[in-house]
Amino acid sequence: MRPDVLVGPSEWVVEQFGEKIAGELWTRVPEALSTAIDREVNAHPAMTQTMERVLANPRWPLPYEELVLFLGTLPGAEIISVPKSVYQLVVINGHVVVPWCYGQSARLSMKDAEVGRSFGRLARELLRRFGPPWRRSQAETPLPLDAVDEREVAKICAAIAKMNPRPEVVIAGFAGAPHLGLLRACLGEIKSTDNGSLNWSHLDDLPLPPPVIPRPRRMQFP
Repeated sequence: MRPDVLVGPSEWVVEQFGEKIAGELWTRVPEALSTAIDREVNAHPAMTQTMERVLANPRWPLPYEELVLFLGTLPGAEIISVPKSVYQLVVINGHVVVPWCYGQSARLSMKDAEVGRSFGRLARELLRRFGPPWRRSQAETPLPLDAVDEREVAKICAAIAKMNPRPEVVIAGFAGAPHLGLLRACLGEIKSTDNGSLNWSHLDDLPLPPPVIPRPRRMQFP
C-alpha cells in the first residue's frame, strides 16, 4: 500500500457518513470495485482490449451492482434501482455513491483527472440535479444519442428526487486494467469554482484490498 494512503477512514469520511460505518465504507468501496473488475476478467479472460473499453463505459453494470452488494447492508443504507436497468445506486447517510472509472494507470490519482470529462449521462444528471451549480465546459465530451440510457437515467434520478432531504453526490472513482485489476480507488466530492467549472472539494485515496492468490492446482495421478 502506498505510504500516502490512510489505514483507517479520514476525518472527512467520518464526518460525511458517520463514525459507525466510516471504517466499513473505507474498505468496502475498493473491495466492491476490485470484485467488479475481477468478475469481468474471469467472464472474458481473453478479451483484454475489449475489456478496457468495458471498464471505461459508464453503463458497465458491475460497479453499480457490487457497490450495492457491498454497501447495501450497512446501517441506514438505501438501495435505489430501476427495473430492467443497468443502474442501481446506494444512498448512505444522505450521500449517493456513484462509480466512475477515471483511468487505467496507478500513476494517476483521481484528483489529477479532469472532472466531468468522461462522466456518463447518469453522473452528469445527478450532479446537475443534486450537485453544485455548474456550467458545461467546452472540453466536456459530448454524449452519444441513446434513448435507452436517457430513459433509465431519468427514472433513477426521479426516484432519488423523492428522497427528503435530497442526497449529495459522492464519486467512487477507480483506476483499473484487465491484466492488473484495481490500481487505485478514491472517494471524492465535487464543488463548482467561481467560473462555474467543476473541481474536487475533497478527495481520499482508499486502501486497496490484498491481491487474491490463486490456489495451486492439485496433482492428479493415474
